[in-house]
Amino acid sequence: MFDMQGRVIGIVSHIISKSGGFEGLGFVVTTKMARRMLLEAPSFWTGMSALLLTDKLARVLNLPQPSGLLVQRVADGSAAAVIGIRGGTTRATIAGTELILGGDIILESVGIPMVDDASRQRIRDALGHLKGGDPIKVKVLREGQVVELSGRMP
Repeated sequence: MFDMQGRVIGIVSHIISKSGGFEGLGFVVTTKMARRMLLEAPSFWTGMSALLLTDKLARVLNLPQPSGLLVQRVADGSAAAVIGIRGGTTRATIAGTELILGGDIILESVGIPMVDDASRQRIRDALGHLKGGDPIKVKVLREGQVVELSGRMP
């Protein structure tokens, strides 16, 4: 995305368009955020997709804390799979939110409890600083029990 002087101001991430072309409503990542994500911040691929559970969903699923990260899927051979994190198996809609239930709910990772969305970012930042072979511990809620998983970074 460019400004009127032709300077790059962002990177288009998605366009809503009736024709499927370039015109329409565009969503961008600012150049500042793109620089941070791509060049400055350490990156770490967990190999899982997850949904932050808070408020009603956290209570409905009997979390022992205000929030947790519901694991939806785990990629084979990923860091999450190596540690033993399990993805969900059953699709459900709760309070208007589509979920895949039956997987682990992450309560804590690298010593940081999952209490809100800011915790999620702190965990990602901490994981980004780990090196291959470093130990990692994750507490999950699995089938109603709190379980501690441990392993080494791939």
